[in-house]
Amino acid sequence: MSHILTFDLGTTYFKVCLFDDAGEIIAVRRAVPPTHISDAERHELPVDRFRDVLNDAVLEIADSVEGGLRHVVAISFATQANSFTLLDEHDQPLTPFILWPDNRACPAEPVIEELSNIDGFYQTTGIPGISGQFLPAKLHWLKQHEPDIWSQTRRVCLISDYLTLWLTGQHATEAGTAGLTGLIDIHQIRWWPDALKHMSIPEGWLPKVVRAGTDLGCIREDIATTWGLPADCRFVVGCLDQYAGTIGAGNVTPGGVAETTGTVLATVRCADHFDPNASQDVFQGPGLDNHTWYQMVFGDTSANLLEAFRNSLPDRPSYEALCDLASKVPQGSDGLHVDASQVHHPEHMFLNQTGQHTTGHQARAILEAVAYALNQQINALRGKAPPSRIRSVGGAARSELWLQIKADVLGIPVQAMTCPEPTSLGAAILAICSLRNTPITTLASQLVQTRPTIYPDKESHNIYTQRPGND
Repeated sequence: MSHILTFDLGTTYFKVCLFDDAGEIIAVRRAVPPTHISDAERHELPVDRFRDVLNDAVLEIADSVEGGLRHVVAISFATQANSFTLLDEHDQPLTPFILWPDNRACPAEPVIEELSNIDGFYQTTGIPGISGQFLPAKLHWLKQHEPDIWSQTRRVCLISDYLTLWLTGQHATEAGTAGLTGLIDIHQIRWWPDALKHMSIPEGWLPKVVRAGTDLGCIREDIATTWGLPADCRFVVGCLDQYAGTIGAGNVTPGGVAETTGTVLATVRCADHFDPNASQDVFQGPGLDNHTWYQMVFGDTSANLLEAFRNSLPDRPSYEALCDLASKVPQGSDGLHVDASQVHHPEHMFLNQTGQHTTGHQARAILEAVAYALNQQINALRGKAPPSRIRSVGGAARSELWLQIKADVLGIPVQAMTCPEPTSLGAAILAICSLRNTPITTLASQLVQTRPTIYPDKESHNIYTQRPGND
């Protein structure tokens, strides 16, 4: 039996998974990225520590599996966007990874707003607009504030581009991930000359753009030797983690919708065309071929609220314990609401709070607030008709209560996956599709399994629809 090795380069955790060719997890290792955060402004990850963490995780998996990694036929990835490093002419890092939450370029300089206003920007890039957290803003900041680094730069590498370069020696980027920089023509699958000219970014610094699922050939010989991989192990380009999650949820046909409740809340709809008239909040990116597109809405009202609330409690209860308390509270949390903007100040997070409200009320109010935010995202994506069901991934999908609340708020059935790591499964599916030359629709139907569907409760749905703001 052949195996697939995947890297999920998430914000909160890195996950390295080993799958068999039936989509079953053989082994998984999770590691917290050694991110350095200073004054809540700069978020940096040393490049050497990035390599060390992944290397250690791979070797731990190799030691835990009989036969090690000698059956691995391909490697792929799922990744965050707008996190990058700069390399010199010898491919040595000039900066740590500057991660997407980094705010050094906020508020954005006028040149960034002008980029968003270039004629045809949305129609070309699929991006509604960019801020100081996007790659162009931080490149401009480095050019202005670190001229010595800028003068030595010869490559720009998104975090997954660096993984690709490390493992293959090739400077390549995945179109959907690079598309979220606002510098890609997502129709031509290439860097957009007008955007590069506006930002004065040399195209020679940038990787070649390829679609997810592209086979870049064998990994480097020294990597294969170190990790105990076969010499003919392939490297198959993965994709943006939100897109990988939706693939791992089986959302690969037009009209399907999947949501991820993690560090951010993201809802992704599979489509068969680019929609030039989409809602102003919708990001659009290329799929595996000219006939597949992903439309996405994301926001900050997500599991991060529950994490911040939990961490503010003296006993730091488990998420399961918080959900158990929330299950004993009626729909609507007895009028308690959440101000998501206060995520960094949990003591100010709750509105209409009275002496009757307990920890259970607070936990349920957070679960409901995320469900309301999800409803708004689905409304932005729904098109002519609501989806027949929603596929749920991310850590929150482990909570049956949270899934039920989402179904009740939406009035739509919700399905979670049996695979505990659907984002990594999505990356594995991309690799298997490439190796077998099998349509992704066929493979997803074979490998993606769902837990029992959670149907909305009519009475609860009526209660939620009467609540102001749930539209």
